[in-house]
Amino acid sequence: MRVLNNLPTYKRIRHSLLSACMLALMTSCALAPWEENKLSKKAPEQRAAISEDNLKQSPESIKLRKDLYMNKESAVFELLAQAEQARLNGDLEAALRFYERVLSFAAHDQSALAGKEEVMKELAQNKTLENASALLQSNDMAAAKSKVHEVLLENPRKKSALMLDNQLRSQASSSATEPPKLKPTTDKPVTIELRDANIKAVFEALSRATGINFILDKDIKPETKASIFVKKLPIEDAIDMILSSNGLQKKVLSENTALIFPSNVQKLKDYQDLKIRSFYLNNTNAKQVAGMLKSMLKTKDIYIDERINMLVMRDTPEVVRIAEKLVSSVDIADAEVMLDIEVLEVSRSRIQELGIVYPNQLAVIGADTGLTLEALKQLKSSGVGVSPNPALNFKKTVGDVNLLSNPRIRVKNNEKAKVLVGDKVPIITTTSTANVGISENVTYIDVGLKLDVEPHVMLDDFVNIKVGLEVSSLGERTVTRNGATVFTIGTRNANTVLRLRDGETQILAGLILDDERKNASRLPGLGDIPLLGRLFSNQEDRKSKTEIVLAITPRIITNLALPDAEVSEYWSGTETLITDKPLTTVPAGASGPSAPLTTLERLREQRLERQRELNGTPAQDEVAPNAADEQAGELIPNPADTEGNGQVPSVVPPPVIVDPQPIPVPNTPPVNIN
Repeated sequence: MRVLNNLPTYKRIRHSLLSACMLALMTSCALAPWEENKLSKKAPEQRAAISEDNLKQSPESIKLRKDLYMNKESAVFELLAQAEQARLNGDLEAALRFYERVLSFAAHDQSALAGKEEVMKELAQNKTLENASALLQSNDMAAAKSKVHEVLLENPRKKSALMLDNQLRSQASSSATEPPKLKPTTDKPVTIELRDANIKAVFEALSRATGINFILDKDIKPETKASIFVKKLPIEDAIDMILSSNGLQKKVLSENTALIFPSNVQKLKDYQDLKIRSFYLNNTNAKQVAGMLKSMLKTKDIYIDERINMLVMRDTPEVVRIAEKLVSSVDIADAEVMLDIEVLEVSRSRIQELGIVYPNQLAVIGADTGLTLEALKQLKSSGVGVSPNPALNFKKTVGDVNLLSNPRIRVKNNEKAKVLVGDKVPIITTTSTANVGISENVTYIDVGLKLDVEPHVMLDDFVNIKVGLEVSSLGERTVTRNGATVFTIGTRNANTVLRLRDGETQILAGLILDDERKNASRLPGLGDIPLLGRLFSNQEDRKSKTEIVLAITPRIITNLALPDAEVSEYWSGTETLITDKPLTTVPAGASGPSAPLTTLERLREQRLERQRELNGTPAQDEVAPNAADEQAGELIPNPADTEGNGQVPSVVPPPVIVDPQPIPVPNTPPVNIN
């Protein structure tokens, strides 16, 4: 009967067990892992081919169709990724092979088709650029530029083509911007001996000897006479000597043509070439550099762009070259230093309270509003209270606090850095205004450890550091009449300037705060009894000591990099002429100890020299002349041709002798090329 009565219970248990089994089975099926792809270890094209063969055997299978799509898609994606990586690495041949592998099982894949076309085009472009480089090495710049231009039309962002184009442009611009130089037909030194010769005839003779065409400015006076005596000088130096001694300047128009003009301000403005130079500054200010260039080089045409810290100047090539050296000497990176700072604050406190607290006040309870005579009549012992409550104190408190702060700051040279380790405490200021009311303003002050440093890195790897240390803490609390709470702030400051070597550690200590307080509460009379008075008193002893230690170590990261010697010291010309080379020619009108001899003195010297040659006695200043020097002897004017006043008549100089054998022309001063 008991089993039959419990039959519904058994049915409920059986249904519960069946439900639990079904739920567990469904859960296990739901959490079962996906079926592993058996083709995952095959090559991409093999996965696609095997999946396609499986689908051909069972075309109605949805699973096989899904596997084909997934395997084919993953294979294409994998090969395309490898192709792109090969292109990024510059291996175009490998990228082309990857694209062809994709097209082997996905012939219509647009990504693979487009990638293959781009790679083939890029290979052709690389071949064209190789031909352009070969043409550039053979100095065929026109053909090389045409090849590069062809590639840039197809791919304007191709890096190798852009680099080669920049190289072509730089070479073309350098060849175009460099002024031409004279190239005489001979490199033999020249000997010129002329007195009071017509300037045009002088340049005509030089033109015949050197093959250089001289164009004379119209403002050169035809009656200008030139007297010059040089021996065995290079042709260009001889030309410069003639120009400088007669107040002339030249402008080279080509390798065999020069323009000669008077050396005055107006002609220099008309003929002198000017260059424009842009300076992009990294470590200095464009305004300061512009002021330096104006002061040192007296240049006026300067434009400043503060947005990109750039300046542009326009002046002669010599001035521009000096400006480049000046800018290089000031546009250098500042020094940097890493300051390793360690701040230690050691605080110790001792508090001891020992004794008995006795009541020291009797008061009527509940008499805050005032005490009346009627209330005193009804006063009972229950209405009188004592304060404070009696207590026995035996307490001792010991506190040790160590605070450590270790900031590391990277600071630029001559810049300030600040470190604050602490809190910002609000300070409330109350303002009362008539007919308006009371207003409160809140300001915050820094409380804690505040450190200010300003390093100056020296060239000898020393660091001068200006240090400002301030340690502040909250003191006693005070409540104002309006209910605001304020605190007393204790402060300790230290300011100094240190000079430390790179890596040297300096310790600043001695900021000690030592506080000692003793308070005693005693019963009158009884507390003053020696020894026994301690039983009728309560004594509190407080001691606190705080010390702050600062350790600072500079570590130079980069010091000031001094420029090269050629940028630190160089020639800058004269007071009136700015140039990057020393003056080697004599200005017009200058005279020196080696001034030319007069006509009579020169005739005497020539007679003496001819007499020595006839007698076979060498001159005192001769040193074994060679055959060429003997053949290229001077032509001596005939003394009979002199006028009555002893002066040689002015004659037009003969053609310059190019052949070492001089052509004797009577009564003409010689111009020889040895």
